[in-house]
Amino acid sequence: MELLRHLNELARPGPAREKTVLTIGVFDGVHIAHRSLIAGAVMSAREQGAQSVVLSFDPHPDTVVKRNPPPMIYLTDLEDKARLIAEIGVDKLIIQPFTPEFGRITATDFVDRLLQLLNLREIQVGEDFVFGYKAQGNVEWLRQVGYAKGFQVKALAPLEVDQEIVSSTHIRDLLGSGRVDKAARLLGRPYSLKGMVIHGNQRGRLIGFPTANMAIPASFSVPGNGVYATMTTIYGLASENKSESEDADKNLPQPSVTNVGVRPTFDNGERSVETFILDYSGDLYDRIIRVEFIQKLRDERKFSGIDEIRTQLGHDVEEARQALALAGRA
Repeated sequence: MELLRHLNELARPGPAREKTVLTIGVFDGVHIAHRSLIAGAVMSAREQGAQSVVLSFDPHPDTVVKRNPPPMIYLTDLEDKARLIAEIGVDKLIIQPFTPEFGRITATDFVDRLLQLLNLREIQVGEDFVFGYKAQGNVEWLRQVGYAKGFQVKALAPLEVDQEIVSSTHIRDLLGSGRVDKAARLLGRPYSLKGMVIHGNQRGRLIGFPTANMAIPASFSVPGNGVYATMTTIYGLASENKSESEDADKNLPQPSVTNVGVRPTFDNGERSVETFILDYSGDLYDRIIRVEFIQKLRDERKFSGIDEIRTQLGHDVEEARQALALAGRA
């Protein structure tokens, strides 16, 4: 898959413009509804002998066009988004910077620009797709333009699981309530957090359960406070700046237990994500790890002291082994 960082990169010198099936969306999380939409566009492109192109945006348009928007809490970073979309078989992914200037482009000018850059044969979007300055454009308007300009428009109806619409917002809510198993069904994979291991207070080592404390940006969704059965993958040092695929010698997921919370027994400090990797010994500081959340084991709670914590953590480890085995991950 070719990754472009701006629509204008399509205008660089090259062969004659290929026929194109285009998909447009933010696609945060690349959940099962996103995958269905993108996969449909890829299939249509192949049937027509065309290239499949995905146009996405960064940051989320809501953070730019809405007045006093709340902070956006993402499910995927750009690297993960690109990796997940590439797995579907897309030919080109464009991550368009969504600036205030871009947000003021009218729907008409936006479509005209796409027609200048792409030999459009088809656009596939979600049924609720809107675009252009003040959301001037919608699916019906786009269909009318397509009829006049020579391209088709297909809109995918919302996907439902257990009579609930699959959406990034719903997945964030599930994660916030600790329902990581349900979130995984909607994502099509376990939710994961990726970050560098930083120095913590080392209380886990004192208790006998040394944990890896992850640095997680505030702009990413973190599951609700509690203890989780997880799978952890260890990558190289952050300073090595390797991709996950380049560090394949270390990327076998290992069973683990992860605590999300504020450590109420000790200090009710800042919220943290701390992972104990089962049957592992070694220095993880400054390494990148990925933690996949498989199942919540219990809520975070305050204990009477270190002995009670140590006993409970022993129980957590055994429960995690059982949960991971049932999930086919141990």
